[in-house]
Amino acid sequence: MVTKSEIKQITIICLMMLLFNSCIGQTKEKTFIAKYELEDFSQFKGVDMAFRGSDKQGNFVVFGYAPHLVNDPPKVGYYVVILGRENYQAVKTELVKTEYYVNADTVKLQQLAQAFIRYEIPRLKVDEQGNVFVYLKDFETLALARLASDSEMLKNPVKKWINIKNNWYKPK
Repeated sequence: MVTKSEIKQITIICLMMLLFNSCIGQTKEKTFIAKYELEDFSQFKGVDMAFRGSDKQGNFVVFGYAPHLVNDPPKVGYYVVILGRENYQAVKTELVKTEYYVNADTVKLQQLAQAFIRYEIPRLKVDEQGNVFVYLKDFETLALARLASDSEMLKNPVKKWINIKNNWYKPK
């Protein structure tokens, strides 16, 4: 049987863990902004990249979507770039989820994957307007956004933003 004292201790520990986890998230945000506040993400314009783990050899697996780098964008799915763990050199690049042969700029795709992996984040998306979306926790949860202008804030699906620093925001 669990005593009231034990329940109280468990509750305090759980609350401390939640607080600690929240602080880690804020630290990741602040660390990323401190390091990349003025970063030029223009090479990623129209690109969505996500780190998807490692293959059996320990190489990094990066998924990406960059329709402007293929000759027939409506036919393209996404691409996978496998990067070597030590040197980030491309081991393999392939276009997947497409029924057609497309001519893609694989060298550019590899360069983007190499640049992306150095950020050490799960996902980075830059839209055509130049808005930068950073995912720090996982590849589904938006953590930060650097909006190209105030009008972009109104257009973006997240209705409420908290300003972190200059044009960096996080969803409320």
